[in-house]
Amino acid sequence: MTLFRKPKAALLAALLAMLCAAKPALALEDALVCGQETARQEKLQTIPDRLLHAISLVESGRWDADHRATLAWPWTVMAEGEGRFLPSKDAAIAEVKKLQARGVRNIDVGCMQVNLLAHPDAFATLDEAFEPRSNVAYAARFLKDLQAQDNNWGQAGAHYHSQTPAEAAPYKAKLLAVWDKARGHADTRIELASAEDMGNHSPFGISFQSDIAPPPGHQDVFAMSSSSPAKPDALVRTEAERAAAKKSAEAYRQAKLEEYRQKKGLAG
Repeated sequence: MTLFRKPKAALLAALLAMLCAAKPALALEDALVCGQETARQEKLQTIPDRLLHAISLVESGRWDADHRATLAWPWTVMAEGEGRFLPSKDAAIAEVKKLQARGVRNIDVGCMQVNLLAHPDAFATLDEAFEPRSNVAYAARFLKDLQAQDNNWGQAGAHYHSQTPAEAAPYKAKLLAVWDKARGHADTRIELASAEDMGNHSPFGISFQSDIAPPPGHQDVFAMSSSSPAKPDALVRTEAERAAAKKSAEAYRQAKLEEYRQKKGLAG
């Protein structure tokens, strides 16, 4: 009976409406925008494929338990050791203003969690700071500058977080794991396409089978289902991988220690 048959376009529209209604904070536009901008900047700035995307996942990745995927969330604020996933740009700006009114200055914002204290001239306004295109573009330029100093993209990614060895080494290990996973799922790469092109993509433009965990200390400040299953520890590595990461971190620490000794004339 053709009376109740809906065309494919209508079915897809109905599916999208159901998804967005069930989880308004994961509206399609918000869920895609960081991935679209990191893909754009990787091409414009000749950054290795998926590296900027991987950094965004580590920095502002938000776990969606329903779809078992992590999405870089544009309205993320990190301050005082606590991350906040806000439902909109306006809400994120209001959160930063509230923190600043209390005297807090060390605040990370947006897709790439650019630190407002360390980069005071990065953005003219908070609106610009949270605008995904300007937020990701600034982060891409900063990463390129770091690569020019380090001559190593992996090390530049670590120094994007911190140039303190004790903080950079574990961050690098996590970033490389996420980057490797992202490159391994190249077939699900977010394209710079509009929602109308979704016929060949999953609703959020990325694989729902991603098991990249969100960064610690981040929490949703709007309602999420209290019955959602606990997040798996997605970056648990095998014993061999953990040992390799530990060895790499120790080698990095020793290299930096030797560099310090050379500068101080303590070698020998």
